[in-house]
Amino acid sequence: MRIKDTAPAAAPRRGRPRSPEVRERILAATEELLSEGGFQAVTVEAVAARAGVAKTSLYRWWPNRAAVALDCVSARMTPIADEAGMGGFRERFRRQLKATIRLLNSPQGQAILALIGAKQTDPALAQSYSEQIARPRRAQTRMLLQQATRAGEIAAGTDPDVFLDAIYGPLYYRKVVSGEPVTDEFIDRIVDAAFIAFGAKPGAE
Repeated sequence: MRIKDTAPAAAPRRGRPRSPEVRERILAATEELLSEGGFQAVTVEAVAARAGVAKTSLYRWWPNRAAVALDCVSARMTPIADEAGMGGFRERFRRQLKATIRLLNSPQGQAILALIGAKQTDPALAQSYSEQIARPRRAQTRMLLQQATRAGEIAAGTDPDVFLDAIYGPLYYRKVVSGEPVTDEFIDRIVDAAFIAFGAKPGAE
């Protein structure tokens, strides 16, 4: 639950920054710490020191370090969504996957991957990540798949989870496990294979 920010207890040398400025400094500091040292580096004390704010400034928005880390990653993942609505659905899925890998390859992506890694051994963090980030984003992608089905590009009755795992699984496997490069050509092949396997067959109802 967020609470409106008031001025920090100790005013910075250049006056009191507006609340959005303080919040962004905290998120930027969190991103740096996640990238440098993983989730274990993200403590309230470390974030406050890096951001140059009092610990009370963090608690105005977030109850603990997990909450600020999740908010940081959620904000950095926002650009992945394909809002253009242009082209066929095969091309739209290609754009989504390419946007995803560009983000994961960016400095912000290091923070995202650090949190994904940390949740493997932290059940509470994993549950929060699922509720706040993974499920809402997957729901958005399921909607795109439903549109592709209605448009006749994907066969009716296709299991959405199987389809989404088929296109996103190889990307995350290469990025997180094997270390093999994820190129635009590789993504094109993944999406093409999925649309061949799950595409509507001629004459099918």
